[in-house]
Amino acid sequence: MTSTKRCGYHIRRRYSAPPAVVFAILADAPTWKTWARPLILSSRWERSPGTNPGGVGAIRSTGTWPVLIREEITAFDPAQRLSYRFVGRIVPVRDYQATITFTENAQGGTTLSWKASFTPIVRGTGALVNVVVRSTVAFLAWRLTKESTRQAASSRSVGE
Repeated sequence: MTSTKRCGYHIRRRYSAPPAVVFAILADAPTWKTWARPLILSSRWERSPGTNPGGVGAIRSTGTWPVLIREEITAFDPAQRLSYRFVGRIVPVRDYQATITFTENAQGGTTLSWKASFTPIVRGTGALVNVVVRSTVAFLAWRLTKESTRQAASSRSVGE
């Protein structure tokens, strides 16, 4: 029996907000339900070890019932890198791992790189599953643009 081919995607996006702002939004699971609508209607920390609610080992649950995705945080480097992996069986993939990197660009904003790889559970479904998962992440990255711009503008107006 041959194994199913590994799939993945890489999304790059530029934001006017600095890396600390963009990272903080993605790292705060309970707020996803406010900025990632209509895709995410439920978001919370299911498990939160230590003093940092979103740190390594935390499990976030996001989605819309009955499809709630559980992700375990595997790397947490504020304003630099956030990695996670799927836990549970709701998504038809195994060994899903993703890393999001946040790099300050020349304009003081952020260049985000969201890379993921996974193995489809059902042979021959890789392309379809990849389109669905990549489209979902692309939507989140687009909504993140709006939220990070709003938060950066809000913090600038407070400082003026």
